[in-house]
Amino acid sequence: MPEQEVRFIHDAKTDKQRKDLFAKVRSGHVRVLLGSTAKMGAGTNVQDKLIALHNLDCPWRPSDLEQRGGRIERQGNQNKEVYIKNYVTEGTFDAYMYQTNETKQRFISQIMTSKSPVRITTLKI
Repeated sequence: MPEQEVRFIHDAKTDKQRKDLFAKVRSGHVRVLLGSTAKMGAGTNVQDKLIALHNLDCPWRPSDLEQRGGRIERQGNQNKEVYIKNYVTEGTFDAYMYQTNETKQRFISQIMTSKSPVRITTLKI
């Protein structure tokens, strides 16, 4: 893959540079865009030709994982199917973080939907 087709979001220092970079991603001239959740969060509209999202780490908040997925799973993407890959080395802190995020998201979902927890304790007297 030619070097100019792989870009790092942190190289775009100004709003104009970001705008130009995002246009190149949307047109397909940039095929790989690397960046952090903070730099590629809200306001990053590059979904037109995205086919895969690769998570190389696990953030602290479930909302950050959702934000990452929102870069690719959105209206305007020209691909019928997209892929989200989470890379985890077995027995590492990332594996623990994915489990923790799942627990947090389950708890948040219960609060947001007003559904009672799955766990039910019955006391026999």
